[in-house]
Amino acid sequence: MLSISGKPYDTLDEIIGIKENASSLKAYQINYEQIDLLDNDFDIPAILERVVKKDIRLIEIQRSRGYSLRHSLTMNKIERVIKEIKAVNREVIIMVDNCYGEMVDEKEPVEVGADIMVGSLIKNLGGGLAPNGAYIAGRKDLIELSAERLTSPGQRKRSRSNIRD
Repeated sequence: MLSISGKPYDTLDEIIGIKENASSLKAYQINYEQIDLLDNDFDIPAILERVVKKDIRLIEIQRSRGYSLRHSLTMNKIERVIKEIKAVNREVIIMVDNCYGEMVDEKEPVEVGADIMVGSLIKNLGGGLAPNGAYIAGRKDLIELSAERLTSPGQRKRSRSNIRD
């Protein structure tokens, strides 16, 4: 896993394995790397230098500033970096953490090339209406794979017909 927008939210530290946890991604031998932003933009040369090795399965982009002092990433910047990455490695999965970014632009990350996007229903989108939950949108195979992990294997909720392939 490579984060190209710096360190993700602190709440993901134990999930990733930045802080030790027996069920973190790190505990399952999933490595984490990050490339920090430069002047509130992607460090495209450093990203491409890393991605060209073709040993990364997932690239994560955190759209909002989270707890950092940077600006939220614009859809234009996200679209540009996705095009650059996909020109070097079409197989890498690009996931955008879209929390606080829902419906603030004319397009969403999956409309500019992201393979999958995720977000919380208790933040902007839910606005306090949803006591918990989240959403996943994007490629059908990735949604189904996520559903396998979020439920019991073989028990995932069947995909709706409007999920894009």
